[in-house]
Amino acid sequence: MNRIRTLTPITLLVGFIIALLAAPMATAQSEEEKLREYVRENSIRLVDQLNEIRELYDSDREAFYEAMDYALGEFVAFRRVAARIMGKYARQASPEERDEFVRAFRRSLYDAYGGAAVSIDSTDFELEVDSVKINPRHEDRATVNLSIITNSGERYGVAYSMYEPDDGKWQVENVIVEGINMGLAFRDRFEQEMQAADGNVSTVIDEWSADVGDIEGLEDAVEQEKNNG
Repeated sequence: MNRIRTLTPITLLVGFIIALLAAPMATAQSEEEKLREYVRENSIRLVDQLNEIRELYDSDREAFYEAMDYALGEFVAFRRVAARIMGKYARQASPEERDEFVRAFRRSLYDAYGGAAVSIDSTDFELEVDSVKINPRHEDRATVNLSIITNSGERYGVAYSMYEPDDGKWQVENVIVEGINMGLAFRDRFEQEMQAADGNVSTVIDEWSADVGDIEGLEDAVEQEKNNG
């Protein structure tokens, strides 16, 4: 059975959205413990904040986008994520095209997951922070492993990679849900779109949409990644 089909919508959405939202901002001593506490205390609160803007999704989509930007802007390294997705093609894109892809990728996530994200309630699941590890060789990198336990008792693993820029505020740069590396899957999808567009990076950026960014639409890319591995 295709692995991505076994994950419930709640699992994918909670794992992906919480990972995006819950980027820790710890500093000073006991860095790993601060990261752990920040995730534990703020993940549910951030999901509840999404519920506060649920009405905007249908009534005012642009206002919804702005609210999502506000919620995620400081916590997700969208520029780093987008550059990794573009991979080798980032070098052949102009600075303006790279900027446009950052906007297109971010908007595709909001379109693909926005409606379901604002329907998540903190009573739908429990969240446990299993481990936090800062890379001893690169102290501006960390990995956070979590478990999501649904009301039906199913338990799923989520991990995300963190990056600490110079301002000291940790940001998400990749998410793994039940072993599915979302960053690599999106990169494979970009590669597929480039081949379909005969190598025209501008066309791929212009046509990047919620259909491309949807997790369910990444099945082929995920399977290709597994086969290549």
